[in-house]
Amino acid sequence: MATLVENLKPAWDLGGLSATELGRRVFTEVQKDNCLGLAAQLAYYFLFALFPFFLFLTAFIGFLPIPNLMEQIMNLLGTVVPQEVLGLIQDNVEELVTNQHGGLLSFGILVALWTSSSAITAVMDALNRAYEVQEGRPFWQVRGTAIALTVGLSVFMILALILLMFGPQIGRWIAGQIGMGSLFEIAWNILRWPVIVFFLVVAIGLVYYFAPDVEQHWKWLTPGSVFAVVLWILVSLGFAYYVNTFGSYNKTYGTIGAVIVLLTWMYLSGLVILVGGEINSEIEHASAEGKDPGEKILS
Repeated sequence: MATLVENLKPAWDLGGLSATELGRRVFTEVQKDNCLGLAAQLAYYFLFALFPFFLFLTAFIGFLPIPNLMEQIMNLLGTVVPQEVLGLIQDNVEELVTNQHGGLLSFGILVALWTSSSAITAVMDALNRAYEVQEGRPFWQVRGTAIALTVGLSVFMILALILLMFGPQIGRWIAGQIGMGSLFEIAWNILRWPVIVFFLVVAIGLVYYFAPDVEQHWKWLTPGSVFAVVLWILVSLGFAYYVNTFGSYNKTYGTIGAVIVLLTWMYLSGLVILVGGEINSEIEHASAEGKDPGEKILS
C-alpha cells in the first residue's frame, strides 16, 4: 500500500502546476495539436474497428463459462449508448457471428484483431503528437504493441463487466467461502464500484503508457486516465439521454441516422481520450522529474 501511495504522489502533484494553469495549458495544446480534427480521424478508425472488435470479443468470451455473457454485455451497453447505436451494433455483431463458419470464423477473428489494433495505432500517432515526438519504433513493434493493447483492453473490459453484472453473486460466493455473512456482502457491493472504475482507469493508463514513443515511469492512476474514464462515462450517459429523449436522427436522416449517432459518440470518445493524453503530457513536461517536449528518454 505504501508503494502505491508513493507511486501516486508524483502524478497527483500535477507537475507543480495549479489546476487552473494545467487547464489553460491543456486547452492551448488541444488547439495546437488539432485534437478536434484528430478525434474525427479516431472516430473513422473506431467505426471500422468496432464490429471486428466485437467479433474478436465474442470469440474471446466463448472461452468463459458464463452463459449469454454477450447478450448481457449488450444490455449493459444500452445504458450508456443511444438505442439507435445499440440496435446497429447488435444487428451487425449477430450477422458477423452467424455468417462465419469453422475456419472462416478463425480467420475472421485474426482479421478482427488486426483491424481493431489499427484503431490503437491511430491513438498512438495522436499521443505522439501530444508529446511532440516522432514515431521511431519499427513497424512490427508498433503493430505488436497495438495488438497487445487490444487484447489487454478486452481483458480489463470483460473483468469490469463481470464485476458489474455478477458482483452480488460473486460477493455471496466469497462470503460463503470465507465464512462471513451479510455484512461482507454489503461491503463488497459498495466496494466493487470503485474496483470497476479502477479496472477501466488502469486499462486507459496502459494505453497512455505504452502507446506514445516515450519513456515513462509507470503509475497505476494518472490524472489523465482518471479524467478520461470519468468524463467518458458522463459524456456517454449524457449523450445517450439526449439522443433517446430529444434526438430525432432517424426522422431527419432515415436509416443512416444510427450511423451518424454512432460516429458522434465515437468522436466524443476519441476526443476524451486525446484530452486525457494531453493532461498527462503537460504534467510530464512541467514536472522537474519529467521530460521536455520532444524528448523521449528520461534523464
